[in-house]
Amino acid sequence: MKPVLDEQGENVFHLGALGSGHVTKLVNNFMGMTTVATMSQAFAVAKLAGVDGQQLFDIMSAGPSNSPFMQFCKFYAVDGEEKLGFSIANANKDLGYFLEMVSDLGTESLIAEGTSRSLQAAVDAGLASNDVPVIFDYFTQLKKDA
Repeated sequence: MKPVLDEQGENVFHLGALGSGHVTKLVNNFMGMTTVATMSQAFAVAKLAGVDGQQLFDIMSAGPSNSPFMQFCKFYAVDGEEKLGFSIANANKDLGYFLEMVSDLGTESLIAEGTSRSLQAAVDAGLASNDVPVIFDYFTQLKKDA
């Protein structure tokens, strides 16, 4: 199968036992979507505090936080462009699967639970079909209950 798969994708990995690919996908999406949600909230908090988003990006991208995910967050938070191509609804679904897997393993992930709560709140706010960095809009409108 590998020669066929090599023709269909640029990165093909053999991961071993049945199910390893699924686990790896869920772990990868957990990392990516948690990173995007965190960076989007960083941009939102900076905006609420009056810090210029472009300046924040320039500083953060000069250090170890720089990544393609930061670029996607900047595209939306600073430039208003959706470029990630992965919806909040899909991220929310994958985080749900990740949390189910973690539970099945007899452990927990407080980080994934927090990200999942944020993604679900963004879905409930009508942002389900938007790219994940659009969660920035939810975070900029989030108000603490008095």
